[in-house]
Amino acid sequence: MNLKSFWYDAMRSGAILGAVMGLSVIFENYMLTGSSLSLGALSLVYAVEMLAVAALYIYLLYRYTRRAADVAEQEVGFNFGQAFSYILIVAMLAGIIVGVVKTLYVAVVGYDTYVDGFISRIEQLRDLYLSMGFKAEDVKMFGNLATGVRAAEQPTIVDNVFSSLYNYMLLSGLPGLIIAGVVSRRRVIKG
Repeated sequence: MNLKSFWYDAMRSGAILGAVMGLSVIFENYMLTGSSLSLGALSLVYAVEMLAVAALYIYLLYRYTRRAADVAEQEVGFNFGQAFSYILIVAMLAGIIVGVVKTLYVAVVGYDTYVDGFISRIEQLRDLYLSMGFKAEDVKMFGNLATGVRAAEQPTIVDNVFSSLYNYMLLSGLPGLIIAGVVSRRRVIKG
């Protein structure tokens, strides 16, 4: 695999992975801020979606890295460093796309509507804690959180992109190390 095909394959794989993760972010944000599900139902849906998306993410990272390793010439091989670099490039592009998608989602929904939905969930959580017997001073943190969310400025596209970029690179690190160790192969010297 020459450098041009390496980058082309990494960018294509990152774009596909970013589109899939972008759809996941839209779903998660809608469920959190726009859905009328109860907290219990929301927690169940969130947990199932999170596990499914995490498994899909790791599977796609493995599949794309395996494909890149298989395409590499035998005389060159596909060492651990190349495999891990490939994974980080794919994760970086996916993170950039997710940051843009989240910004677009909030722009379409409206920042005030987004914040109101988030604060509504915070208040539901506070009410749940109060119904479980916690005292008002014990759940004061929810009020502080709601006040902080209301006072926060709307993140820019740059904020969202760098946040997603950081998260995807960080969260791809451990699975990336394992995947790179599994798919890497030594060069075969003929002759």
